[in-house]
Amino acid sequence: AAATVSDSLSSARTLRAHFVPTGPTIDGRLNEALWSQATEANGFTQRVPVGGAPASQRTVVKILYDRDALYVGVRNADSAPDSIAQQLGRRDADDIYSDWFFVGFDSYGDRRTGFVFGVSPRGVLRDAYLSNDNDDDDSWDAVWNVASHIDSLGWTAEFRIPLSQLRYDVRGEVGAVRPWGINFSRVIARSGEDSFWAPTPANAPGFVSRFGTLTGLDSLRPPSRTEFTPYVRTQMESQPLASRNRFTHSRQGSAAVGLDMRIKLPQSLTVSATVNPDFGQVEADPAVVNLSAFEIFFPERRAFFLENADALAYGSTRTDNDNDPPRFFYTRRIGRAPQRRPTGSDLEALGVASRTPILGALKLSGTTPSGWQIGMTNAVTPQERADVLRTGDRVGKEAVEPLTNYHVSRVRRLFNSGNSGLGTFVSHTARHLDDSLLTRTLPSRAQILGVDWEHAWHDRTWTVSGVQAFSDVRGAAEVIARLQRANYRSFQRPDADHLTFDSTRTRLRGAYSALSVAKTAGRRVLASATVEQTTPGLEVNDLGFQTRSDFRSLSTSVSYRNPVQSRLAREWFVSAVTTNSINFDGDHIEERYGLSGFATLNNFWRLEYFASVTPQTLNDRLLRGGPLALRPASQFHRIEVQSDDRQPLVTSVELTSFADRAGGWSRGVELELDWRPVPQARLRLTPGYSQELSKGQYITSTPDAAATQTFGRRYTFADVRQRELRVDTRVDWTFSPWLSFQLFLQPFVSSGAFADYKAFVAPRRFDFAVYGRDAGTVTTTASGLRVDPDGAGAAPAFTLAPQDFTVRALRGNAVFRWEFRP
Repeated sequence: AAATVSDSLSSARTLRAHFVPTGPTIDGRLNEALWSQATEANGFTQRVPVGGAPASQRTVVKILYDRDALYVGVRNADSAPDSIAQQLGRRDADDIYSDWFFVGFDSYGDRRTGFVFGVSPRGVLRDAYLSNDNDDDDSWDAVWNVASHIDSLGWTAEFRIPLSQLRYDVRGEVGAVRPWGINFSRVIARSGEDSFWAPTPANAPGFVSRFGTLTGLDSLRPPSRTEFTPYVRTQMESQPLASRNRFTHSRQGSAAVGLDMRIKLPQSLTVSATVNPDFGQVEADPAVVNLSAFEIFFPERRAFFLENADALAYGSTRTDNDNDPPRFFYTRRIGRAPQRRPTGSDLEALGVASRTPILGALKLSGTTPSGWQIGMTNAVTPQERADVLRTGDRVGKEAVEPLTNYHVSRVRRLFNSGNSGLGTFVSHTARHLDDSLLTRTLPSRAQILGVDWEHAWHDRTWTVSGVQAFSDVRGAAEVIARLQRANYRSFQRPDADHLTFDSTRTRLRGAYSALSVAKTAGRRVLASATVEQTTPGLEVNDLGFQTRSDFRSLSTSVSYRNPVQSRLAREWFVSAVTTNSINFDGDHIEERYGLSGFATLNNFWRLEYFASVTPQTLNDRLLRGGPLALRPASQFHRIEVQSDDRQPLVTSVELTSFADRAGGWSRGVELELDWRPVPQARLRLTPGYSQELSKGQYITSTPDAAATQTFGRRYTFADVRQRELRVDTRVDWTFSPWLSFQLFLQPFVSSGAFADYKAFVAPRRFDFAVYGRDAGTVTTTASGLRVDPDGAGAAPAFTLAPQDFTVRALRGNAVFRWEFRP
């Protein structure tokens, strides 16, 4: 396998690195004599806007290395140096208006994995980790340094990349096992030009596999093996008067210490560990109001879990359209908010942490020279106890989260020159349930076993891939009963012949399968088809994220694109997608047809449009465990227009519209103003306003023997008109690439007005009888609305608590960051 990889790399462009006893001074000026000794790389080729044409400006790159680091020197010639885009921004700022130069190393030599380092003319750093030939992870941060300089000929840059930050394997004390892959790219912002040293056409498959070859690494030594990052943090927390109780004071201080470390192992593997990790700089999640029965997904923001996350990625196939498959590893489950919350009529005050601390976490990742991709992580969170005050001045502590061990292992074998792969996945959640309250709340064990595979051919233009996973959850009978009744499962549905609710069950098992065939590259046409199946018993939420089960689906996609400049546009594409699903009873529960288009015009304005049509189908989730209902036909439209992003003021507007045949609708508008008055400063203001009318908002269900059509339960709904306003505000002031200030503020207001409380009439329909008009009577009381369903007192009456709401929130972060030494 290694020989095949080397042969493939050797067929591309080649550059020789030059060894020096001591590297140059990093000042960005390239004035040391040792740069003249190195071989130069030039002759860049455009990727866009004119694919295959020579780059409009000359770029010359050289590489040196010593015992400790690689050095990259680049001269970016420019015929109009006063037009070089040079806005400042924080590290990894990928949306500033600036020229860029990047270097990418495939130090594994596997043609699938890369480490990318970039710099702007003002010295802004960017780095990323590449995997699977095309996927990039911008959250990866290495310890390195770079300096740049603008002069009358253009601009220059010098990189110093410690060998400790790359992953490679050396046989013995000296001598590289195989050549590395390498490529360079340059972005000229004013013309939208992106060019590469090793040609990388926009409509060709692969990215890392198109790298050239870096030779001359005979003097490489094994990299340093250890890296330690200790921290100390102090914190002051204040609470407004309305939030205080016996356990929360007006002001509380705290301090913490911890340690992050990395240890390099042989075979290009790395161990990362953290003890009492610090997540103090993680940005707040946006405010939301959720009226559904499903959990909201929030992305991971913590650096330890983001780094090399691809090593543990599992569960997706190569496709352009799938049907919302489960995430088998959702890192935000680790350190989540305590899952049990003390309740009871005698509860007077409660003090509970907002998150569960992480005692420690360990991660092993890397790709061996023989083609094995390995990822493993293990984390431990302690038992968390809440302070509780109950009637009679009874103060105590109650367990709200148990001592838990989370483990995930992922192993993948690449072969056939990286065109084929076979992998396995294991996750395991083990909880120490020594408290009866927790035993009745959480599963004791949860595990997932899975395999996946992929095969590409015709220069990676075509791909077939598949996934097969199995879940097994164990716990007390009441815990498993609750999982059976979860709305994405609903084993208690009275009209489902394929589902059986068992209150004595202590184990729940399920499976997920997917198969995709895709054309992932080509001059004009891309396409994919994906078949998926999720059995009713699949449960991955202990360490994953899942909002649906019990379906079989077919999803397709066909796209036509023009990635090179034409008379009207710099690039454009149109795409059509379809999705059709049935549940395991054969009920047709989903049907969608979508059309989207995107274009960047020659004046750099951007246009995007998306439309979808959903014909009438059945809905097995509307009644939250009740019988089937009808899903009304609907349509959705979204259009976005953005002005020329090369200007100091960039504006964009997004309009959305939804309507269904039952009379429900929603409309939204979002405006973004992006102002860059000077290169150091940036203000982004994004106000958004939406209105929505839902004709089928679920409220509650009550037992009623007379409701024979709905299997002995009465399902109450309402119309709800919701309005929402948010203003996302971001201020960035970058004093230098190492010194910055960031401010994020989000005022948020959401209100909901409920009307026409009504009863669901009959299965397989979307019809309702409004209380007080079509059926029964409604009386206003001090505690809410008193409903007599038949108006004669024969059916059990019930009370609905007030549902109207107004939520106001102001969320924000202000961060001043000084990175005084790389």
